[in-house]
Amino acid sequence: MDPISHGLVGMVLGLEAGGGISLTNGLMMASIVGSVLPDLDIVFQLRGDFAYLQQHRGISHSLPGAVLLSGLGALTLSLFYSGYSYILLFSWVLLGVISHLFFDVLNSYGAKVFWPLSSRKYMLNLLPLVDPVLILLCLLSLWRYSLGYHDYLIILIFSCYLLLRWALRVGAKHIIEDRLFKKKADRRVCVLPSAMDPFRWDFIIEQRKKNIVGSINLAKGSYKTFQRLKCEKKETRNLLAETVLGKVFYDFTPFFHVSLEKKDDKLIYHFMDLRYRVKNRFLHNGTLVLNHKLEVEEAIFQPYSKSHRIYL
Repeated sequence: MDPISHGLVGMVLGLEAGGGISLTNGLMMASIVGSVLPDLDIVFQLRGDFAYLQQHRGISHSLPGAVLLSGLGALTLSLFYSGYSYILLFSWVLLGVISHLFFDVLNSYGAKVFWPLSSRKYMLNLLPLVDPVLILLCLLSLWRYSLGYHDYLIILIFSCYLLLRWALRVGAKHIIEDRLFKKKADRRVCVLPSAMDPFRWDFIIEQRKKNIVGSINLAKGSYKTFQRLKCEKKETRNLLAETVLGKVFYDFTPFFHVSLEKKDDKLIYHFMDLRYRVKNRFLHNGTLVLNHKLEVEEAIFQPYSKSHRIYL
């Protein structure tokens, strides 16, 4: 999620400890600090986009990382809020950090929650990176708190909203599998939140010979296919997985496609992260150049834009 949403969630949670909306409310501040702490991995941006994307939502978004960050955050806050015990500050910082992990898992970028036991990014594909409903509910909760209400009602509304989005995602997947595309044993369908419209969802259909990327609008009852991409043979994909660029993409995204372009005696493989796209292009890409001996001559990671080239 975006930092503003994380901070608002942290504030709402922190106010449940009591006290007013004030910088002197140490437990509210502890929860807010905790809710944004995991994104301190942005410091890796000092080493460039590649280092940042490798580390983002990694260690700092894991359960061990949550405990470590909470300890450091509480230690820092204890210098300014001496009237609160360290354990109390730690508990509310940890609550904020856990809320951050929870909301990051709700979108399609995911987080390595169980690192170091697992390097997998867990994702529930329910919310977009910026969700206006979540922001609105947080602001409504803060307003109600100023009137003296504790917001169990807002918690109930948000729970119903998550349940609705889950039902919409399941419904979209059902329509894609049973109505739009015939069932096949070798197929995997993934439905992802699309922008900020709860009734519009993106989908990725992975098959043995092709990948299909598109979107479905449940409100209008319509769908469109963005691209149909021919897949390389399994043996080729296994070979590419061992290359430096292949390892980057396997760690970066669970949904990527590889296409081949032949030029003279070179084999040029184009990698595409299928989760995010801007208009008519995929957001994150890569280019791998092999010679006739299948040796890597060039490996380029292209995050955000194809003109942005990071040589590996």
